[in-house]
Amino acid sequence: MSGSIGGLPWPDAIQHPAFALLAPLLQQLPTVPRLADWARLPPVHTQSGHVLRCVDPETLDRYYEAEIFELGRVATRDNWHDCFNALVWHSYPRTKAALNALHYLQLPAATQGPRGPVRDAATLFDECGLILPYSNPELLALLIEHEWDALFNRQRATWGRQIDALVFGHATFENLLAPFVGLTGKCWPIRVTPGFFRLPLTERLALLDGELAMLIDAGELRTPRQLPPLPYLGIPGWWPEQDAHFYDDAGYFRPRGRQSVTH
Repeated sequence: MSGSIGGLPWPDAIQHPAFALLAPLLQQLPTVPRLADWARLPPVHTQSGHVLRCVDPETLDRYYEAEIFELGRVATRDNWHDCFNALVWHSYPRTKAALNALHYLQLPAATQGPRGPVRDAATLFDECGLILPYSNPELLALLIEHEWDALFNRQRATWGRQIDALVFGHATFENLLAPFVGLTGKCWPIRVTPGFFRLPLTERLALLDGELAMLIDAGELRTPRQLPPLPYLGIPGWWPEQDAHFYDDAGYFRPRGRQSVTH
């Protein structure tokens, strides 16, 4: 969805469970913001120390990532895609700043050839990524092996207790405004303690934000292959009809070796 959205009420679709992490921000922005409204939110900073500002893309004179790193100016159109990008900056400020710094450091090489696997991985996570905190390695093994019925259906009671999924990619938020079977993202599994799932959501977000930023700064994001696919409408509560027939759909819940990403 795109077009003029500033000042309109938030759509009913944001009642979907995936939008819960944005709730504190949405309470501060009772209507979908116009460009100037973003300044009402608490400041976030780039790794270069600049306060992030949402600006009209027509005012940019540098490459997108360079404009953010060097000046703190993020191009923000009046559409859903860029709106959710700004919301993710405020939800995961350290991770977004780390991704921006990673892109910026890769720019000299990018001018001399293909983007390469590092920037491809960073872009995939930024656009269609989900964070997957887990405390039970057996559940991660089910995901890696594409045992989708076991992960989503038979282990339904473990979701929110031993494993969870939090949207990071702004394109994923946009897709969830009008979801359809086929939507698949790339997830970054993060091992956590069992007590993690008993923490308030704000504390969980802060812990994941710090951990991901540290991993990105340490060069741990190297290739898209390290981000497993996740057909996220299978997550309990993320689709209205999650019966046995739904999970038997091999066109969506693909066996290992038949991967696709829709974003």
